[in-house]
Order: sequence, then structure tokens, then C-alpha cells
Amino acid sequence: MDEQQMFRWTELNPVCLLRRLGKDFLLVIAAGLIAVMLSLTALQSLHRPEYTASATLAVSVKSGGYSSVLSNLSLSSEIADTFTKLFESNMFGGIASNHLGANSLPGRLSASVLPETNLLVLRVTADAPEDAFRTLQLLLENYDTVSEYVFQNVILKELDSPTMPTAPSNPVNRGQVLKRAFLGGAGAMVAALLAIAVLSDTVQTSEAVRRKLDVKLFAALHHEEKNKTLRTKLKKANRGLLITMPVASFYFTEEVYKLGMKVDYAARHGERKVILVTSVAENEGKSTVAANLALSLNQGGRKVLLIDADFHKAAQYKLFHCKPGTELTDMIRGTAPYAPEYLEQQKLYTLFALKSTDSAAELISSPGMAALLQKAREEMDYIVIDSPPMALFSDVEALADQADLSLLVVRQDVTPARRINDTVDVLNQCRAELLGCVFNDVRGMPFSNDHHGYGYGYGDGYGYGPKGGTINQTTAEGTHGRT
Repeated sequence: MDEQQMFRWTELNPVCLLRRLGKDFLLVIAAGLIAVMLSLTALQSLHRPEYTASATLAVSVKSGGYSSVLSNLSLSSEIADTFTKLFESNMFGGIASNHLGANSLPGRLSASVLPETNLLVLRVTADAPEDAFRTLQLLLENYDTVSEYVFQNVILKELDSPTMPTAPSNPVNRGQVLKRAFLGGAGAMVAALLAIAVLSDTVQTSEAVRRKLDVKLFAALHHEEKNKTLRTKLKKANRGLLITMPVASFYFTEEVYKLGMKVDYAARHGERKVILVTSVAENEGKSTVAANLALSLNQGGRKVLLIDADFHKAAQYKLFHCKPGTELTDMIRGTAPYAPEYLEQQKLYTLFALKSTDSAAELISSPGMAALLQKAREEMDYIVIDSPPMALFSDVEALADQADLSLLVVRQDVTPARRINDTVDVLNQCRAELLGCVFNDVRGMPFSNDHHGYGYGYGDGYGYGPKGGTINQTTAEGTHGRT
């Protein structure tokens, strides 16, 4: 295996593959059930049950010269072969015509000798039990006539009488067949799903980020459960995860602070204040990243403003469990004064949108948005903007032209690398400097490069969908999730 091929294997994460199988578990079951139904149809249409009647005859010779046991054993084998040939001859055909009114006997004869004995076993197999029984009975009733012409020195003595067969002689174990059909169908679907997962070109590992994406890996965030007990999971008590919440683990908060420190270091060079957080598609976890980044930057008495500029599906007010007193859209239009709301518990200034609007692109590109950001620059140390997904809405580019720095959230195993690189090209053409990507909601196998001995990220969020995230200690990575 060459080096390039070995590296490609490092781009696959077994956890991602298993999660895909779990997500499509019903498809696997459906494929197995379809295989079972097809097997039942095939059994009913193709399988023909056969019935076998048998009788045992003792072979001996009439003449004293042939009465030895050795002669009986030798003759038994010869008679078995001859009997089979006679069964298909015109002689038995005439018997069948006279007694059964048919041109041939309705069955197949097989004759065999029990090892080391002079016992001859005759078996007749037919499609119906009555035909097998009647044919064998006819043979036994007329074998004296045959012997008179063919086996003149042989005596055939019937030891047991044939009985009507009650069960097929070629039974099919339906249970075993259906079990194998189910396993075969389910296994084929599993193979297909794994092939799709391997060929989907999504980003599953940090190694894949470095090899497939045209952007620097700025942070890698692992999965964190926001509802850690069965009770809270059933109640969905926590709709999002913030570092100020009691359920946030030590590793989660520690790595979020490291992400904030890294952003702070990049922003202080050139006195850049406005940081845009975006993603390619929905369900990648950018809203939680933006919220936690803002919370980590407000340490040390800094004034940080968090703006929810997603006018298509606002999420920040759900994360913080607060509805804005004044709509951000009204401030941009000039119908309400610029007045950030201060959240005492989080020590964070916010400008949240609540209602969606069809004129999002016009609002973001308007002079009112530029004036609002200018006022924020004068009063705040940092402004973190949560934007819509770039692949869905064009207004993100206008935001990127008004920001100083940008971060691209890439959730593990969600978006194809080609689409991510297209978004990177767009961001690189905007005014804001692209710091890199935040590899989000990472789940790794033990001892892998994406595993750190603890698991955290966020699980499900809201708004666009599930969120998650954690941070790689080596790259000073933080945490986030999309709500």
C-alpha cells in the first residue's frame, strides 16, 4: 500500500460510519424485510415438494449353488442397478398403462443396497404422496413377473410394506432460509451505506481537514452532551449549551476559553474588533460557537457585543432564554435607537433578532447596518456576529465585507469538502480575514488523533438543527454548536 493510500484511510472515522448506520437503521431493517418477502415469494413459486415411499426387500437365490451369503451380497448390488433401468423400460410402462391408465409410472425409482447386507431398499419419489405410494405398491405387486424374465434364480422377499408418506422428502427449512435472507439483505444495505459514507467526501478527521480543505484548521471541537441524564434528555431541559451553564464540563469551558484567547491574540494585531462566525450549511453548530466565543472574550472586564444577524432563523435568544426588548431590525431601519441589551448574568451585551424577514439582504447592506456597527466599534472591545449559512443566503458576503475577522464552522461528517472549499474561496475574497475553520462536533475513537480522553461537544441544538463541539488542546481549539 503506498503512502497516499494509507493517508486516505486516516481520513475515515469509524465513529462517523457507525453513526450513519445508526441514523439509517430503519433502512437496514427494511432491506432485510424486503429480502425476506422476496425469499418467501421464491419459495412459493420455485420450490416443488416431493414425497418418497420406500420398501425393503431381502435378496436370495433359488439354486443351492448360489445360496452362499457371498453370492447373495453380490447379487443384491447387481439387482439394484438393474431394477433402476427396468423401471424406465417398456415393461413397467406397460404395467403402468394397464393398472394406472398412464403411459409411464408417475415417479422416480431409486434402488440401493444396505452396506454389508443382502437387503435391497426401493424408493419411489413423486410430486404427490399418493403417486409415490401407488407406484411403489405396483412395483412390489409385479416384481415376480419381472423376476420371471430377468432374475430367474433370484428370490425377492418383502420385509416391510410401504406406507403413505406424510411429509415431503425434500423439506425446506423456511426459518433458516428467511433468517439468511434477512441477514443478506441487511448486510447488503449496510455495505451500501458504508460505501456511500466513504465516497461522500465529507470531512471526518482532522487529517481530512488538513488534506481536503483550502483553509487552516483553527480549532477542533469535540462532542458535549448538554442533557446528561435520562430525565433531562426526555424533558429536553437544555436547548443549548453555554460555558456559563452548570452542565458545561471543565474540558468544555477550558477549551472555549482557549479558543477565545486565540481569537483575542489574532484580533489584537491590527486592533480588529468585528468577528464573523459562519458556516457552509445549516446544522453545523455556528450559533453556539458564536455565543460561547462572545462569552469567552468578555473575560477581564472587556465589553463584548453579540449580534444575531441571522434574520432568516434567529437562534441566540433561544440560547440565552431571553427575548429582546427592541428588535435589531428596527434599530437598523432607524425606527428604534441603538440600545444593546445587557445580560447581567452573562455580563454580555446583545443585539438579537426575533422575527424573520424577507428583506435580510437589504438590511445587512443598508447604511443603517454600517452605522450600527460603527457605533458598536466605538463602544465595544469586541463584536461577535452570528450569521446565516453561506450556502443558503447571499447576505453573509455583505456581513463579511463589514467584519474584520471571520471563522468558518465545519461540522464533522456533514458537508462535502468541495462545498466547503467553494465557501472558503468566497470568504477569502471578502474584506474580513479568514482565520480558519473550527472543526465542530468531533467524535473520535480512543487513541486516535481526534480523541483526547474525554468527550464533549453539544448534541442537538435548535434553529437550523443539532449542534456540538469541543476543542483540540494542541491547536488551542474552542467549542461551539449551531442552534
